[in-house]
Amino acid sequence: MWTAEEMDRRSAALRDDEITTEEGRVDDDLLDEIERNIDEYRDEFAKSRGTDSLEEMMEPSEDLADRLWSMGWLIYEASWQILQDMPPADLRAETERAARRIRRLAEAARALPWPHFAPRALGAIRADALVASKRDTQQGFLEAFDLHEQARNRHADFVLAHGSKPGRELYLLGLQEILLQLVLAETGTACRTAERVIGRWAEGLADDDRQWTTDDEDHWVQLMFRQLLIGVQIGVRALEVAAEIERAYGFIDVPTRDRLAKRTAFQNPGIMTARAALLALSLAAEMEELQPRPGGTYETWSAMRDAAVDAFLQGYRAIEKPVLDADGRPTPMNASHRRSLVQIRLHAAIVLPGLELPSELDFTPALTLDRLDDETAEALSGWLAEKVSGQRRGDANVVGSATMPAFIRSVDACRRSKGVTGGYREWRDRWFELDRYAEEPGRREHVRSALGTTGPA
Repeated sequence: MWTAEEMDRRSAALRDDEITTEEGRVDDDLLDEIERNIDEYRDEFAKSRGTDSLEEMMEPSEDLADRLWSMGWLIYEASWQILQDMPPADLRAETERAARRIRRLAEAARALPWPHFAPRALGAIRADALVASKRDTQQGFLEAFDLHEQARNRHADFVLAHGSKPGRELYLLGLQEILLQLVLAETGTACRTAERVIGRWAEGLADDDRQWTTDDEDHWVQLMFRQLLIGVQIGVRALEVAAEIERAYGFIDVPTRDRLAKRTAFQNPGIMTARAALLALSLAAEMEELQPRPGGTYETWSAMRDAAVDAFLQGYRAIEKPVLDADGRPTPMNASHRRSLVQIRLHAAIVLPGLELPSELDFTPALTLDRLDDETAEALSGWLAEKVSGQRRGDANVVGSATMPAFIRSVDACRRSKGVTGGYREWRDRWFELDRYAEEPGRREHVRSALGTTGPA
């Protein structure tokens, strides 16, 4: 049986990219050893059930609790590294092998006795969900949503299992920190699913193996909206948890055995929460035509929209929240997060025209425009389209790539509700270069058909 120290060294080596084999950083030999160790833990659990001591049955020994914590970290790191090393989809055999390994780790996480002492092992179920979502099929999306929900529910059970018992601070902090990762993944899947379906709707209709038909549009709108609402709600909760961690423990530079939440802990959850809120708002008008109530905890559509705007603002503020180094000095936002922030402001300028959203950042003059409107959208579009080192900074994400008629109609309705008539379809035609799939043959025709426009080539 591995000692806790041996597992900790393996976890750190995986994170630091110090382990390599012919099959990548994680091979079947490592998984075999993980499973053998868990079998031994389960033997210990079986022995405890044969005693008359309720305490022994409910709690592992101090030594085994230490091993469980370390095993949770090892499962987390191994599943994440496989996901990072996932080969391209066209390498089918290699991709399926990686997916099987992640599934083995997810099963190992489920097989752990006293699993609430290994909270990071939930990361393997998260990784399994992300693999499922990347199949880009309805079955894959549904499987991913189910796996995310499993991880979230197990997390809630683990919190209850520890309760307010003394000496559980490390485990409860570990559960808070892994929650940030679980929510980031689940909200990300909701956003990615919606962005993929909305952006590829025309191609999905035209493919020989059609992924959907025009009659499926209402079904997809309802499915996406339901998952986005969940993403918004848990995203807000994740931001609250990040604030609790910051107040009580602070953040770290490099994850360790005891800590996981880095100094950038607000930014990615903020990005995903803001994206989910904007997508939900963009679909709300179409959803209102399909059902009288929004669902979830909302009694009225007005309440849902107000909550989504509030969630968007919370997410946006989290993105801009200064990231301070160990000496308390602000660190610059990386290029990927800058692009995401501009994409989010652009989406908001289109679906929430008139919103005042001052920015504390200054990496582009477009951020000096506090009022989000068509003028702001033009400035933000120009920044994304600008080429740096021969490469365009970015696309306009889903709002600049939609070919699903329901989404386009719903965005038009959002704008009308704010007193703005038209403008979205014209902006799309004018800034076709910001379409995520603009370089694909036939894409211009698909977009024009979806928008009902015939602009210049």
